[in-house]
Amino acid sequence: MNEISRDRLESQREEREQAETEKEQVYSEFDDEMKTLQEQIDSLTQENEALRAENAGLHSKFGEMDKRPALVMGDEEDLYPGEIKELVLSVLADKLERRVAKRSRRSEVFSNLIKKNDYQGVYRKKKSEIQRILKNYTIMDAKTRKALQDFGFRIEEDGKHYRLTYFGDDRYKTTVAKTPSDARAGKNIAHYIEQTMM
Repeated sequence: MNEISRDRLESQREEREQAETEKEQVYSEFDDEMKTLQEQIDSLTQENEALRAENAGLHSKFGEMDKRPALVMGDEEDLYPGEIKELVLSVLADKLERRVAKRSRRSEVFSNLIKKNDYQGVYRKKKSEIQRILKNYTIMDAKTRKALQDFGFRIEEDGKHYRLTYFGDDRYKTTVAKTPSDARAGKNIAHYIEQTMM
């Protein structure tokens, strides 16, 4: 074998080795890219599953939105727990009792709302209670004062009167004489409280 042939063979061997090295580098880079892409796929799959779960939850809530409440709360806040609901239901109950024809659509709707909202008749109980407290009012004795405070009144002296403020809300107040001259004073005050504060 002559010198030129040997050089040629050596050159071809070096070219093959260089091609093999380049091939291994390409495979190595390809493997790294594949691993990176697989990690991205795994991450996106997890994100997709989380979004599916969130979507299912939103669909469930959206389905519940079809069951909207009959009423939406306004800006007024309860003076005592459940007050506003009881006031609304008491109006429905009174209307149902007095002015709604039996077996009518109104009767069915009002009855259903009253039943489904667990109406307790708190207004009627409170009405009876304030009438009892003030029925024979002649003086603000300790028993009457405590009963009115338990009912929700703040009591303050104001000259010849007591100022009663319902649950501390200045929109709902009245006065009672320290020594009323009218025998019906207590009943009149109770009626005023029923009409304006309850």
